[in-house]
Amino acid sequence: MQKHVVDFGGEAVGAVVPDGVMLRFVAVKYSVWALDGTLFPSLAAARTAVQRILSQGEQTAAAMPLASFWVPRQGDADESQFLWNASSAIGEGRDQPSAA
Repeated sequence: MQKHVVDFGGEAVGAVVPDGVMLRFVAVKYSVWALDGTLFPSLAAARTAVQRILSQGEQTAAAMPLASFWVPRQGDADESQFLWNASSAIGEGRDQPSAA
């Protein structure tokens, strides 16, 4: 079996890829992040799970993981006070901030 795109309302939200006799869901949108890595017996079962999650609306959004960025507020530490992970692929080839 090949990989298949899973869409909702005309927008791709994930894909399923073969994993043994099952299909593993790979999320490409935060709205279905809770399904990432889930094994399904069929493409139809994956589509049903996507529809169930997206039809729940804001209830599901509250359970979604936060994006990996931080927006400081008044009184929060300054960005210069943090050391970024030097082994991160994002920072490779760039100067890393030094400890103050």
